[in-house]
Amino acid sequence: YPDDPFDRYWHPYPVDGIDGVITVEHDNMSFINSSTSGIPVPGLALAHAITPASSTATSMTLIVPSSDSGSANTTAQFYSIFYFSEVSQEASQNKSRSFDLFFDERKINKVPIIPPYLSCMAVPDRGSNLTAGEIIALKKSSDASLLPILNAMELFELRTGLADATNKND
Repeated sequence: YPDDPFDRYWHPYPVDGIDGVITVEHDNMSFINSSTSGIPVPGLALAHAITPASSTATSMTLIVPSSDSGSANTTAQFYSIFYFSEVSQEASQNKSRSFDLFFDERKINKVPIIPPYLSCMAVPDRGSNLTAGEIIALKKSSDASLLPILNAMELFELRTGLADATNKND
C-alpha cells in the first residue's frame, strides 16, 4: 500500500481455504480512523472483514501459515497484531458484537473485543507468540448478537540473527 508509512505489504487472507467464512465490506473506507489503534494502518486494509458465513456459528478459526522463508519450518515463531474495526451499521443499531481471541485454546484478551465503529482497535499478542500450524479462534461472547469479525492481521516471523553483529576478536 503506498499509504502505509512502514511499507508493509497487505494482501487478502485466502478466504477460499476457510470453511464457512464470508467477506463483508464497508461502502466507504475513507471514514475508518486507523490512528486510534496506536499503530498506523491503511484504511483500505481495514475496509474489509471476514466473518462466519453461518448465522448459527459461534466461532471462526484460522491456521497460522508456515514460514515465508520458503522452508517447511513448522517451528517458525510469529509475533502477531490483530486489527478490528466495525464495518456494519447493525452493530451500532441495537445489536452487539463482542468476542474473544484464542491461540490453541489459550485466551489472549483480558476483556471481550468490541470493535469500534469506523475506528480501529489493535490487539497485539503480548508475548503469546504463534507457531506455524497453530489455530487462531475468534469466539463469540455469550451476550453478543453478531458474529466475530477480523479486518486485518500482521504476522512477523521471529528469526535469530544470521551472523554475529561484530567481530568476536574486536
